[in-house]
Amino acid sequence: MFVATAFILSTALLASAERSLSLKVATPSAEITDVDNFRVAATVSNTGSETLRLLRDPRSPLSTWATETFGVVNNKGARAAFSGVKVRYSPQAVAKAGRAESFVELKPGESVTVEHDLAGVYNLTSTGVGAYTVDAANLFRVVEADSSLTDIYADVVAAEVKVQGKLASFKNAAVAPPVSRMSKRATYSSCSSTRQTQIASAITSSASYATDSYNHLTSNPSGSTRYTRWFGTWSSSRYSLALNSFSRLRTYPAGWAYDCTCTDADTYAYVYPSRYGTVYLCGYFWTAPATGAGSRADTIIHEGTHFTQVLGTDDYAYGQSACLSLASSNPTNAVYNADNHAFFSVNA
Repeated sequence: MFVATAFILSTALLASAERSLSLKVATPSAEITDVDNFRVAATVSNTGSETLRLLRDPRSPLSTWATETFGVVNNKGARAAFSGVKVRYSPQAVAKAGRAESFVELKPGESVTVEHDLAGVYNLTSTGVGAYTVDAANLFRVVEADSSLTDIYADVVAAEVKVQGKLASFKNAAVAPPVSRMSKRATYSSCSSTRQTQIASAITSSASYATDSYNHLTSNPSGSTRYTRWFGTWSSSRYSLALNSFSRLRTYPAGWAYDCTCTDADTYAYVYPSRYGTVYLCGYFWTAPATGAGSRADTIIHEGTHFTQVLGTDDYAYGQSACLSLASSNPTNAVYNADNHAFFSVNA
């Protein structure tokens, strides 16, 4: 199942016996004959005795972002290829901001259902026709009265569906850029002159961060306190991944396309990892500081690592605290986590 089994023993899960959630994934019909019609409904129910305020984290079924929220697995255990987006998001900042639309509040016994269109988000070409199980990420973030966050894991009921006919859809996929993104100048779409100036400054600062990171790694080929802090126990293979990532980030962002059409107030930015060279900047990017941790500059680092031509990172953890824990507990995931690269780059 696509549940967060690595965290089952989380102390946060055990924090209150009165808190519990269930998550049911359902499809409109038992058979799909065209993946353009591949939709699911995720129903989250408060099965405990306490009212819960849950973040609409882009990685959770409460959000409609086309992230890898669902696991689509055929009857042979093969997972459908993901072709959606990777998003930068700060759960702590969103919780503190307290915007009503950032949360879902469920009283005991209440449920909420969120519809998800998976057409173009998952490609079933390599996994083929036949029976599939669709389950979902079951980690939810509870916003406490003091705006702190507590993790809770839902019990999941997966959907079963038979898929026939067309196996790939481009309905919700990104449109390929008309020109090569290996160009030497940044380009802008729907960005005001002020925002273009802010982006250019962020690119320059991100290049400085990447250069400093690259120089630090080359000067410490057997590891350092800074390396261990963000990437965990040193290994030659993981060291090489980080080194190569920062080597590329010294120059690559200066030739990317930057799109300012996203208005989501809770999100820094997003990219399609398989569609190299276009970064979509969102509402939170413009309110973030210019430099430092959680800034416009380290957002360029974060999003850049998602591209497969740079490294192909995921979003296993958001925020400094979670990233430090990830480095300690799972160095492999840490080196493949975008925020770990962002925080390493600014030496947070």
